Amino acid sequence: MPHFTRRRLQAMLNDIVPLIDDQKARDLLARLEKDKVEQALPAEMELAILWALSRIGDLDIEPEWWGDNKRPDAYTEHLVAGEPAVIEIAAPNDNAISGEEAMDGVAVRIGEVASRLRKGVSDHLYYRFAEESGYDRGVYFRRRLAPVDYELSGEARLQIEQWITSGAVDRSRLRLVEPGLDVEVEKTVHKQTRYHNTWSTMPPETHSVDDNPLYKLLMRKLAQLKAARHGTHRFIFLGDAGSTLLNRLGGIGDYDPTRRRVSGRQILSHFVEANARSVESVVVIAPVRKGSMMGREKLQWQVSIFNRPGFEFDPAPLQTVVNQLPRPRFEGYQARSLFRQGAYKPTASGWWLGMNITGRIGGPMEVKISSRALIDLLAGRMTVDQFRRQIGESPNMKNFFKHALDSGKTIQGMTFQSGGLDEDDDQLVFTLADDPGASPLRLPRQDTTAGVSPD
Repeated sequence: MPHFTRRRLQAMLNDIVPLIDDQKARDLLARLEKDKVEQALPAEMELAILWALSRIGDLDIEPEWWGDNKRPDAYTEHLVAGEPAVIEIAAPNDNAISGEEAMDGVAVRIGEVASRLRKGVSDHLYYRFAEESGYDRGVYFRRRLAPVDYELSGEARLQIEQWITSGAVDRSRLRLVEPGLDVEVEKTVHKQTRYHNTWSTMPPETHSVDDNPLYKLLMRKLAQLKAARHGTHRFIFLGDAGSTLLNRLGGIGDYDPTRRRVSGRQILSHFVEANARSVESVVVIAPVRKGSMMGREKLQWQVSIFNRPGFEFDPAPLQTVVNQLPRPRFEGYQARSLFRQGAYKPTASGWWLGMNITGRIGGPMEVKISSRALIDLLAGRMTVDQFRRQIGESPNMKNFFKHALDSGKTIQGMTFQSGGLDEDDDQLVFTLADDPGASPLRLPRQDTTAGVSPD
């Protein structure tokens, strides 16, 4: 999975399942294995946060004793030391503010017409959408020109047909402009991947502190905490599953000096202030890249806390929770993109470890190769050329193993080195050494010092 390896997720599942009922366990597993990114990534973040919370003390997941049927995700007395706290977990993404679905819908409609006229051409189409902006009664707006639930007009259909049948598709771009739509279509040499074949001049953004998908999500989560008993602290945890608003917190682009765009910080601060009687805190846990003293960026969890006015709590237990989380492998938007490309299916190509070679020229050598890559090769999931690329050999390079064998070396020993929970791969460690069975016979070396007097 994107944020964690499948091995790590399985280990967390093993620990959490004894704490939940069978129905919840089946539901969580089904969501984790869903093909839909809107199901799988939030389930991954929910599992990870619940697991980390369980590491600091007793945790009641979806408590049966709750006051109504809208149970919170978790109850604990260890987040705020010795005091009751309930937690709702969500993992937002950019889907509703990126125009992704609307642009994809337009692309699908155009692709359907194109493919009927020329088989396979839709797989090569790339779409660039324009935008419009301005002021409406003194209020700034910015809109992506990609209508929701778009249906092709007769004129647009005719333009597409003429573009395809005339052969212009191979030498020029097509621009379609209709009310609410402005898109330029290009045929590319390489095949495109769905959801990665659209682009807009307008990035994901919102312009209201309360009329936006993130605020509405928080309000839905608030309803789950409504029946909390007096004196119980109410928390909402947000994990980044591809949200620009969460990814930018405290970083570049978080604040818009023109005040046209609203930041995630503004939305979350407004939410806790406007709902101070119903929630104590919103905690954001997002994987972000941080620079180090050596200048190299390091991916780590960033915690942002938004408390209602007057509420403070010791952040040490929360930091302990975050420290329990394995280091993330990707930022939220990267995880979402890779998931969309099918990179995390168990039947997909493995996440291979690279090849390492140590030893001296002419002597024994130790070679580590990916065990997953080897079984993918043996199972026919990859070709020999793909295997060579995986171990770092380009088509023009000498085959390392052929060179070793031609030099009279064969495998003289082999061990297994586990990659652990945070790698979905292991390594096979070969010792390559001279073998008379693969080399010309030779005379033994003579000890020239034998019988020579030390004087």
